[in-house]
Amino acid sequence: MRSVKVPGAPWLETIENVPDEEDLAFGVSRVHGFPKNASFSMSDDYPKDVGLADAFKNVSSLLVVSERLRQELESVPGALFENEVLPIKIFNHKKRAEKAPYFIVHQVNHPICLDEKKTQGTRMAIDPKKFQFVTAMVLDEKKIDTKKMLFRVAQFPDVPLIRRDLAEKLSTGKFTGLEFHEIEGFNFLLA
Repeated sequence: MRSVKVPGAPWLETIENVPDEEDLAFGVSRVHGFPKNASFSMSDDYPKDVGLADAFKNVSSLLVVSERLRQELESVPGALFENEVLPIKIFNHKKRAEKAPYFIVHQVNHPICLDEKKTQGTRMAIDPKKFQFVTAMVLDEKKIDTKKMLFRVAQFPDVPLIRRDLAEKLSTGKFTGLEFHEIEGFNFLLA
């Protein structure tokens, strides 16, 4: 699953007002003490794009969702297992907070579940256990808790992964800003 830019809706910049924001990238729980003023600003690269979407592409690579998408996820038993729903504000180009509620769906406890021999990519120089880029991802499904429906992989947490049954359910909702792809053949460089 990935967030995509919707025509007329902007990209969002990096999350703001969140100390230790890198914890969000690595699956550290933030549900306790998450700042009430956590926010994103609309990117100045798209000054005419002011529309709202159900999911927003953003520099922080977080899953930013609308109230409607959050409610749909909550309605599916187990969809949010090991996920936290954190409220955020979106500031428009005029620096005003949008009235519509938005949330980060934050995946915690990332499983170490890549098939290291079959996954192709470039490892991070600073942390060779993780990938900086992935060109072909292969999961070792035995290492993924069967209750996980929406998660990120510890060795490459850049992209949220979603189980097929949940993706099919969400596809019927006509949510804007989301795309679903099979892992096989997906270009993670474009994610």
